[in-house]
Amino acid sequence: MIPAEAFALATGFFSAVNLILVKKGMARSNAITAIVVSLAINVIIFWSFVWMVVPREEIWRAELLIFVMVGLIQPGGTRFLSYLSVEKVGVTITAFLRATTPLFSSLLAILVLGETLTVPVAVGTMFVVSGIILVSLKDKGTVVLRNRYIFLPIFSALVAGSTQVIRKMGLVHLPFPLLGAAVTTGTSLLVVTLSLIISRKLSMLTFNHTSLWFYTLGGITVTLGVASVFMSLHLSDLVIVAPLASLSPLYSLILAAVFLRDLEVITPRLVTAACLIVLGVVLITALR
Repeated sequence: MIPAEAFALATGFFSAVNLILVKKGMARSNAITAIVVSLAINVIIFWSFVWMVVPREEIWRAELLIFVMVGLIQPGGTRFLSYLSVEKVGVTITAFLRATTPLFSSLLAILVLGETLTVPVAVGTMFVVSGIILVSLKDKGTVVLRNRYIFLPIFSALVAGSTQVIRKMGLVHLPFPLLGAAVTTGTSLLVVTLSLIISRKLSMLTFNHTSLWFYTLGGITVTLGVASVFMSLHLSDLVIVAPLASLSPLYSLILAAVFLRDLEVITPRLVTAACLIVLGVVLITALR
């Protein structure tokens, strides 16, 4: 059986690839279009799996209501904040600040779920958070930009961390974790679509061949990321999964240096932050 840590690490990788693809697609489109496309792909893939694998009686379980609740705000809401942040401050900064999710989810897991926070996990998480703090330091020439939009990825992390606890509670009684993912993403797509219709902002959707190609690939990668995080939460405690699932900054740093050379600046400070995050992951996985 694939260990929970492997699923958690995969979550961070797929999240990083998704942000790179979204950044590419935004050259001729916008964040709201990226969200609708990615959620639509989530729904198609997850519900196809549910239809083929999950027994029909499982689809009507009362426990699924908790995933409907989560879907009202996540992943649609958090994805919107993240994609808007990518547009405003870039992939690397978004990934690093979005990775503060473990700080919120681990604390809530201990307070609400009664999970145990061991010393290695605590120290490892602090290394991860320390790396993220390095990113929030201001660079000359970008002070105003970061102060104005810095709340976007941090608030996204807060919401994501909170909903991870709720999802973990729901997965305890759910034999098919990806059914929870299907319900969550389906609810989120419905909420986003209705909000655009009610607010009469469907015209904001901007489709073209280039952006749609990048958004489609991004939707596939984010689907793999969502599936990975649900599987990791199903197999292990949140205090273990959350820090590992937030490794997207390290992957984003590498991917941005390769694919976004003209859009992202990689500084020694960002490299130092990445090293702190790797050290934190080693503590969490090897010494917990």
